[in-house]
Amino acid sequence: MTEAEYVCSLPPELVEKAEKELNEKPQWRSRDIQALRDMVLKQRDLKIRTDDAFLLRFLRAKKFDYDRAFQLIMTHYRMKLENRELFTNFRPSAIKHVLDDGVTGVLPSRDLEGRRVVVFRPGRWDPARYGLDDVFRTNFMTLSKLIQDEETQVNGFVMLIDLKNMGWSHAKCISPFYAKRISSLLQDAFPARFKGLHYLHEPSFFDYVFALIKQFLKEKTVSRLHFHGDRVEELAQFIDKANLPKEYGGDKPEFSNKDWAETLLKCDEEFDQEAKYGLLDSKAKSTKSSKADAMECLVGSYRKLDV
Repeated sequence: MTEAEYVCSLPPELVEKAEKELNEKPQWRSRDIQALRDMVLKQRDLKIRTDDAFLLRFLRAKKFDYDRAFQLIMTHYRMKLENRELFTNFRPSAIKHVLDDGVTGVLPSRDLEGRRVVVFRPGRWDPARYGLDDVFRTNFMTLSKLIQDEETQVNGFVMLIDLKNMGWSHAKCISPFYAKRISSLLQDAFPARFKGLHYLHEPSFFDYVFALIKQFLKEKTVSRLHFHGDRVEELAQFIDKANLPKEYGGDKPEFSNKDWAETLLKCDEEFDQEAKYGLLDSKAKSTKSSKADAMECLVGSYRKLDV
């Protein structure tokens, strides 16, 4: 495919933030992208987009460490291949029923740190009508669409998980296997910065559910979990009250995912195009010399930064 020329859309303050937190140097950006592209092209079993904008989201997710960015790409596509049943007919129109139920949505405004806020309300899911796979697909598509935005690549995501009306019929669907799958997606297989997960209205049995999930969470992830119970007013510490729906202690009207559903449902063709790419062999191993190759491509520019 023809590589589209990348044009940065970040405002000056986010260019500065990206340099400080992600080690993204504007004067080196093109060379960094090319170094990752060279690593991808050497992987015979990997057939994916290699345009600047696509590769850049993986570099930003791993703070411009080429080797880690490449490993994230491999993990991302290996996860898709090994869970191919989840990614069959993977298009928004196929999960319209989940969107219609209001299970997943996105606040129209960002939080105080400029992060997009995904609202997940599993209590609106009816397990008798459709399975947890459809809920997973909906959340994955939502994140996939949001991460296209450069500002979100730099600032990251926050998830607001409202457990109101969640019952045992929901909880019994969450096996250790599913808990591991969801945790792996958030921590290891998606090119995004997850900066906070806020739980609300946890039911009495939530300790059981969380015990399943926690065993698969990294310490860094656990440090970003917040449990608010019914204290919705605490969210104002993280999200401007003027941008919060009234049921979450804000000034906005009651939350509806209608706008987000309409946005996502227009993207069938986009997801159909993405489905053409992937890893051909789940046992494929990344090139052992990938880090050395990157060094050859860009002498002296291999940098790591732990922020």
